[in-house]
Amino acid sequence: MSAQLKSRPAPKVPERHAQWEKLDLAQVLSLPTATLAIGYANSLLSPRGAQAAEKLWERGRMPGGAIGNTVKLIHATRANGNRMIWSKYRIFRQEYPQSPMDKVQYDFWASHYPGWTEEQKQWDWQPVEEIKALMRPDEPEIYYTSLGNIFLGTMLPAYLNMWGIRTVLLCGYHLDWCIEQAARTCRDMGYMPIVVGDAVGCGVEADEAPTLERLERFFAPVVSTDQAIDLMAKGAALRKAR
Repeated sequence: MSAQLKSRPAPKVPERHAQWEKLDLAQVLSLPTATLAIGYANSLLSPRGAQAAEKLWERGRMPGGAIGNTVKLIHATRANGNRMIWSKYRIFRQEYPQSPMDKVQYDFWASHYPGWTEEQKQWDWQPVEEIKALMRPDEPEIYYTSLGNIFLGTMLPAYLNMWGIRTVLLCGYHLDWCIEQAARTCRDMGYMPIVVGDAVGCGVEADEAPTLERLERFFAPVVSTDQAIDLMAKGAALRKAR
């Protein structure tokens, strides 16, 4: 890894949009909250993964990168009494229910890895070691069954409803696909999403800034990991005082 790459800063969190000025994020995070961690698979975050060419495994491990920030966010989530939810998805989907459009797309994805064994495919969608070490048996793992929306065809809404969740912190991959769809769906379903902007990543690095700006402009406040940690602590204090 070059010195230039090592020192490259984390994605810039966009300035707070005027529409959120009257929104008290500490108050929002004093309500029942869950952190939803999306897509921390070997496929993306290992140099041997099927999607390694995107270099998310490299970018995420830079100083201030998304993987380290995620670890901090997870510890803060638990320390402040909030829920933790994980997701898993895979690109080898030949056994999934699929339309003709799905089939050609899924077959195209798989065609790039003709020599892969079933063992390699199973490994590809397992969580990367840094994240796997932090996962707990009592925290649900939600498996993608739709193209890219973690809410569709899964138990995620049931968990959120049973726990009375109002606020969802979003982190993970891919920002411009799974994270953005989750933020949009949260809003449509009445949850309040907050995107942790330096604990996410796009497959194409240049897409990160415009995606974060779009989310901030339309769907959800975007905060840094440090801001999220501070706001969770303030939210926990407000909850305790009630």
